[in-house]
Amino acid sequence: MSLSSRTLWTLRRYWADRLGVSPNAFERSGGTVGSAEEGGIQLFAHGDSLVIGTPDPLLDAAEDRSETVVSLNTEDEDAVHGWLTRFDGIEQAIGPTFYGYADRETFTPVESDARVLTAADSAAYQAFQRSIPDSEWEQGGTQFTPGETVGLFVDGELVAVAGFDVWEGLLAHLAVVTHPNHRGHGYGQIVVSQATERAFADGLLPQYRTSDAWPWSVALAQELGFHRFATAYLGVCQN
Repeated sequence: MSLSSRTLWTLRRYWADRLGVSPNAFERSGGTVGSAEEGGIQLFAHGDSLVIGTPDPLLDAAEDRSETVVSLNTEDEDAVHGWLTRFDGIEQAIGPTFYGYADRETFTPVESDARVLTAADSAAYQAFQRSIPDSEWEQGGTQFTPGETVGLFVDGELVAVAGFDVWEGLLAHLAVVTHPNHRGHGYGQIVVSQATERAFADGLLPQYRTSDAWPWSVALAQELGFHRFATAYLGVCQN
């Protein structure tokens, strides 16, 4: 089962607005360039559409080169990175990145003992955070918010946490981390499942973003019913 037409309609318009293009940009083939101040040049490949959001100083150059990037295979990481880093001021390229979404029709929850953490779990959460390398925490860590953060305990030890940030009152941007000593058991998927259910309860559309270089992370989302809406790249501007 694929995402509902209403979910796709919502996502296409949300990202069209974020990337500064017309609402139908994700519904037509070829490339569309828009003005978007998102810290660099963003490429979103969705079906036969390629939408490019770029800061105003690079807008003319991106429009001039749009035909070139459309001719590239967006699965060719080196080619897309090369296209991005040829722009003045772009110091590095990131991607490909999986942008996945689930709605109530596609979501396949996992039954578990995961629960919302309370203030009494603060010490366990702090011990858990200390076990995660800083670089990993920056990628997937979530702030401890009693009554909102989801956790899973195994034999009295907190082994995985998940939560989400709300984007513009619409998307629940999910984050998940699993304890290094407890990976490979599906614990991350368990807490993401619980956090996703909480997102639905809050009337939000859950979003799972991860690098395609981490196939296990993509698989975690897909097994829960998240579908790839777009494959994205980001050309990061110099500070």
